[in-house]
Amino acid sequence: MSLRYLFIDFDSFYASVEQQFQPELRGRPVGIVPSLGVETTCCIAASYEAKAYGVKTGTGVREARYLCPGIVFVEAGHSNYVRVHERIKKLVHEIIYVDAVLSIDEMYGRLPQHWQPLEVARAKAMEVKTALAAGIGEYIRASIGLAPNRFLAKLASKLEKPNGLTTMDFEEIPEKLYHFKLSDITGIGQRIEQRLYTARIMDMEALCMASRRKLHRIWGGIEGDRMWYALRGVEVPAVETTRRSIGHSHVLPPHLRTFHGGHATLHRMLQKACLRLRAMDYFTGHLSVGVKFGFELRWGAETHCFPTQDSVVLGKLLNQIWAAHPGDAPEPTKVSITLSRLEHIAVHTPSLFAEDNQPRRMKLQHAMDAVNKRFGGRTLYYADAMEAQRSRDAAPMRIAFNHIPELELERDQNLDKKPPIPRDRRLS
Repeated sequence: MSLRYLFIDFDSFYASVEQQFQPELRGRPVGIVPSLGVETTCCIAASYEAKAYGVKTGTGVREARYLCPGIVFVEAGHSNYVRVHERIKKLVHEIIYVDAVLSIDEMYGRLPQHWQPLEVARAKAMEVKTALAAGIGEYIRASIGLAPNRFLAKLASKLEKPNGLTTMDFEEIPEKLYHFKLSDITGIGQRIEQRLYTARIMDMEALCMASRRKLHRIWGGIEGDRMWYALRGVEVPAVETTRRSIGHSHVLPPHLRTFHGGHATLHRMLQKACLRLRAMDYFTGHLSVGVKFGFELRWGAETHCFPTQDSVVLGKLLNQIWAAHPGDAPEPTKVSITLSRLEHIAVHTPSLFAEDNQPRRMKLQHAMDAVNKRFGGRTLYYADAMEAQRSRDAAPMRIAFNHIPELELERDQNLDKKPPIPRDRRLS
């Protein structure tokens, strides 16, 4: 046996956290929403009780209520989800070495050779499940996959949800892969799926039987070769990735759906992005802004600059962009901001033409960062963001699929809507 990887996929993580620490929600269909009382929003997660009625991530509130009349909507507590995630990671790490955290509800570890036999690997997986139940609570359930490589281990974790434990060793492939659709496979998006159909590869069985040369041609390069090897359990080296952008987007709450409110929210998001830039020692050379006016008109603009992490410089550029927005448009309903063309401080060359007061200003901003990390992200800020900074609904902390926010950088100490989960609170 060569079960080298143990992959953990937490089931309906947001909803499970709420059910664990709010006993009145257990056994009931639950939909997690960004804000309560907003009929135009959608569920960002659903409990398995709600999924049984067809409610899933992205289902609108009205549709969810129609599909499941008894559904309970709960406002997302992102800071609590991050706290529970950190406790889980620490707990799992005491059992197996966590090689990487892929998202707030996915992580994996490599098993040493003496842990790879089936009985030992399954025992380690059960040890993780037992530790989760004892240390966090039995409603925080995980589906675990064991396989020769990470790719197959992730697929195995999806075969028996919720709370499953599945192996996919060499003698079990490719047959166990036939349960999946092509669209279920990481690395097969709409474009590649269409190319596979054109090549008469209509299902997983045909994909597994295809030659390496054929997949190379369909993918248009080495990614096709990587897929061919991954499907056969070969451990393919991970591709080195570099951060390409930092950004935030936000659907404006009703009281900020004005031109002044949209402008202030953009500045709030820009200042959050700059805080992250400085914390990660990156500089940006490109700023882009997106605005949705009303419910149909989309507008965007962008500008370039010498690589910087200065909130004042980027704030001035944002004001220049905002001044060009269409004046006859409806009031804004959604705004987004992205910093790209990033470069690390290790390769950054300072400008020969920097403003004389810029070094002092950067010292000030680093001091502001330290205060905000200690007392909450809305403690010190530049005045352009004032209206949004005073509103707890303006660009609050959100968890992206591939980015788990650092509570130290993004917490709003005095404006958290939910109290933190006590460290010793478990299922009784």
